[in-house]
Amino acid sequence: MCLCKGIPEDTIIEAIKNGADTVEKVKETTGATTGYCHGSRCKGKIEELIAKYK
Repeated sequence: MCLCKGIPEDTIIEAIKNGADTVEKVKETTGATTGYCHGSRCKGKIEELIAKYK
């Protein structure tokens, strides 16, 4: 999911299910979007997962 930081989709989904209902909260919980690309590759996918699992 987050290629720069090596964070798998399952980790993102788990964070969302545990209350991370914004990209910023997912970032704080998992470290996603904090890598080299600053979320340009995974932010949209994370937003889709939030909409699906929130």
